[in-house]
Amino acid sequence: MFRLSQLHQILLLLVSVSFLAGCIGLPGRSQTLSSEQKVLFIESFDEMTRMIEESFWDPDYLQECWGELKDECRDQVEEARSAGEARAAMRRLLASLKMSHFGLIPDSASQELTGSPSDGEAGMILRVSDGRAIVVRLEEGGAAESAGIQSGDEILKVGERDLAPRLQEWSESGSRYLPIQALKSACSGEPGTERDYLVRGSTEDRIVTLTFQPPSDEHPRVGFGNISPVPLMMEKRILEGDILYLRLNMFLGPMHVMPWFEKAIQEHKDAKGLIFDLRGNPGGLGLMACGLAGWLIEDQGFELGTMKTKANEMNFVVNPRLDGWVKPVALLIDEGSASTSEIMAQGLRDIGRVRLFGRTTAGAALPSVLVKLPNGDILQYAMADYVSVSGKRMEGVGVEPDEVIEVDPEQIREFGDPALTRAAYWILGKAGGPKSEIR
Repeated sequence: MFRLSQLHQILLLLVSVSFLAGCIGLPGRSQTLSSEQKVLFIESFDEMTRMIEESFWDPDYLQECWGELKDECRDQVEEARSAGEARAAMRRLLASLKMSHFGLIPDSASQELTGSPSDGEAGMILRVSDGRAIVVRLEEGGAAESAGIQSGDEILKVGERDLAPRLQEWSESGSRYLPIQALKSACSGEPGTERDYLVRGSTEDRIVTLTFQPPSDEHPRVGFGNISPVPLMMEKRILEGDILYLRLNMFLGPMHVMPWFEKAIQEHKDAKGLIFDLRGNPGGLGLMACGLAGWLIEDQGFELGTMKTKANEMNFVVNPRLDGWVKPVALLIDEGSASTSEIMAQGLRDIGRVRLFGRTTAGAALPSVLVKLPNGDILQYAMADYVSVSGKRMEGVGVEPDEVIEVDPEQIREFGDPALTRAAYWILGKAGGPKSEIR
């Protein structure tokens, strides 16, 4: 099976490896490779290609993409004068597959996955609109709210860094998820430390100083294998109109999540509808989506989709639970929803069980593996394809919502959370509310 010592952990989790080297301040210069280091890079290249060739589910497509390019890139690694040049050749080969979940994390950045990341929180969530970083949501009682930042504000600078040119650079990558991860890092730091933000409100610009808060003790910390434990947020509220609202920030910690979800469903059977918020949820354990979906469907024989590996196929079968939820269900999604979030959203939409509100998801639904290479870098590679019941491949495309609610500062200021409000209006059969584009 897989060797834990090499970080082999099967995840349906999007790790945005491409942003790590470009957005967290890693040095841009590479030192000249020693002969010993060059040997390690060559060994790493050979190990990388061997593992992918052994596991890739479509050998014909792999040959079409790599062909003579594989030998060309290996020659470039052998001729590389620096670690940067060697990694560029390896990434060039991975990029030829035109898929997410294939990436290389430098040894100097791998601590972001296997070490202890800064977990101080600003308590605000940013999304991009027309090249601007907009505050779309504030955590109640969080640092941003306490400092006077408001939903709908635009963040112009983080410390001394202007965001506009960086947003432009990230947008040119073609990834919807890259800006999400990069902006998330801009909203975190060591607990107790301060950071200045230049904020543009509806009438003026102002400098706001935030003091990062430690994660609440109410949130259990969960991890998977060598992925560092992170706070698991499970939020439950009853909204105006008697609507049950649940929010989950990742599909990890099944021993926490499954009882929480079941209890919420059982305790609020009389609510008029359910809003399940998967915005910003990067995924996690794929089978958790099957377990949660079991509370939302009544009929037997339903599947979320099929995972195809080189050796076999696995169907994501959903087993209905007795006395489950039979009332309307709205799912909230956005460009930060990836992997397991996409699988659940598309699968439940395929059978007409849910209505989706928000924006198109990340388009990164492939299950992947993390493995440490001889040179110390971490390789992420997908080891299976995924297709929903309707035959839809979400990779590179994402899941489109039934009602699109764009990032609009004016609507955010008026309604607070336009997507949430729009979903509540749908459940209640209420006219008006935030603008949306129905697809």
